[in-house]
Amino acid sequence: MTNLAAILMVLVLLVVTIGISFYTRRFTRTSVDFYLAGRKIGFFTNASAICGDYFSAASFLGVAAAVYASGLDGVWYGTGFGAAFVPVVLFLASPLRRFGEYTIPDFLYARFGNKDLARIIGIIMVQLISLFYLAPQMYGAGTTWQVLVGAGIFGLDPYTTGVVVVVVVMAFYVAMGGMKGTTWNQMIQFWVLFTAMALVVAGGFLNGFSYPTHLKEVSKDVLKNTKTMTVKEATTPDPKTGVAPIDAAKASMSKDSYEAALKIVKEGKPDDKVVLVLNQKNKLHPERPMKFNEPGHRYTWFDQFSMVLALVLGTSGLPHIMNRYYTNPSGKAARLTTVWVLVFVGTFYIMAAIAGVAGRYFLSEAFLAGKIDPTGIAVDGLLIKTDQLMPLLGKYFFGQFGLGYVVAGAFAAMWSTIGGLLMASAASWGHDLYEQYINPNAPEWKKVAVGKTAVVLMALLSLIIGIAIPYYGLDKAYPSLIAMMVTWAFSVSASAFVPTLILGMWWKRITFRGALAGMTLGGFGAVFFIFMNILKETKMVDPASFWGYLGSLTFPVAITVPVGIVAIVLVSLLDKNVPHNVEEIWMRIHGTAKERRERALGLIS
Repeated sequence: MTNLAAILMVLVLLVVTIGISFYTRRFTRTSVDFYLAGRKIGFFTNASAICGDYFSAASFLGVAAAVYASGLDGVWYGTGFGAAFVPVVLFLASPLRRFGEYTIPDFLYARFGNKDLARIIGIIMVQLISLFYLAPQMYGAGTTWQVLVGAGIFGLDPYTTGVVVVVVVMAFYVAMGGMKGTTWNQMIQFWVLFTAMALVVAGGFLNGFSYPTHLKEVSKDVLKNTKTMTVKEATTPDPKTGVAPIDAAKASMSKDSYEAALKIVKEGKPDDKVVLVLNQKNKLHPERPMKFNEPGHRYTWFDQFSMVLALVLGTSGLPHIMNRYYTNPSGKAARLTTVWVLVFVGTFYIMAAIAGVAGRYFLSEAFLAGKIDPTGIAVDGLLIKTDQLMPLLGKYFFGQFGLGYVVAGAFAAMWSTIGGLLMASAASWGHDLYEQYINPNAPEWKKVAVGKTAVVLMALLSLIIGIAIPYYGLDKAYPSLIAMMVTWAFSVSASAFVPTLILGMWWKRITFRGALAGMTLGGFGAVFFIFMNILKETKMVDPASFWGYLGSLTFPVAITVPVGIVAIVLVSLLDKNVPHNVEEIWMRIHGTAKERRERALGLIS
């Protein structure tokens, strides 16, 4: 299915972004220009760019898809994402900008007595967070290309083609335009994706959508979803109930769909794929059927709390978001930036929740009525890949134009976030590592060249990760995979950086050893639990084993963040090595511009 309108819109967006990057290449002559746009970005422009950075494929494709698949459990994504900038505006935005460094590792180095190990741990965490965040953008690129074009190039399948195209484009325009070009592009891309979301919501209301009415309508019966599995998995009895999925599906599928699935099971090989429609289980109340408007589809009470906590806290440690505050000219501008961000974020996620409910109602009706060919897309009116919800809604409401504009919005979301991630990662490699340790006396042209090289290398690494996702079956193990993977990035960010950043800015007594203990236990602890969850869900470890039990924590933040805080406080209280210049540091973080000038002149102590 090739959509000429969608291709043209994406090409127009592509030409504009490359044109901006080509124009702004003249502003990348120095390190501060390349990484921070000369610290001259105004608050409204920066607010739009931050939202472009923030509204990734997880926001544009994933949140609505999560609501579609899981109802109220999916709404928690929008709630967490939407509330995430409150801690930023209250605790971090102004102090971080006033401190005046380049990156989070820079802040850690300067705050804790010029300790190299603090910066190195920061670099490691920045790269881990960036890779966790790049992975869902790559997956979104591949799945969106499948909807947009449906065909590959140069012998590649459609999914791989989408990943390759996005990586090549992003590596080119980020390396060329630096932070200034990336900022302008992110601003434009944000307004494209924001209006695309608004278009879908408007389409729902123009077709008679009523949120309360249709929420009640889709919540009447047991929540059902598709699940793609191998023939072997479909015929293996559940250890708790003793019923195989193919047998359980008989009561939840239409006669024709079930017979088609049964034929694949009987005639297929063990590794052949079959799509079943299954009644979903209620994890909060196992004795009750699962309904769309109730919590419990994906998460236990612990995972629900931990997920929201990860989203609310995680933003405060995302390197590609926090680095943007260094581009503001002042602490006041940083605070105003965040106020505008809160307005944009709140509006966007309300619309995403509406789109998820609308999709559950309208697309099911459209598939069953034959208005959309469900072949390869849906079974019994339910999507096989829920992350395709937004493009399909755009097409349903507004035809080829709607599909084209929504797909352009999806690519805008991916390009914008990938651009910010590549810049943050490049700043960590180039500024934090190369300029500080490898070649401190490098000329400006060489610093910029290293930054551009880092952009290209990280883009290639993200390409490998994107291709590996379906190879290892992650797309089959997790519904709403994009939103899930982004939440992992938030979990690492919240666990590794947020306790240290907040305590580092608001508690004088924190020490280097305390910060190191918190970042290590929190950050690496989160990574460990996430990988155990992946191993459990992909059946690489036995879910009933000890390792499988460790993997049952979908989001570990409710454990790893408190552990990090306790480690910081206890170690700092036992440690006597408080930075000797803590008062000077406090003036940099909390002093007004006048006070900082007077201290620099020796007028105040």
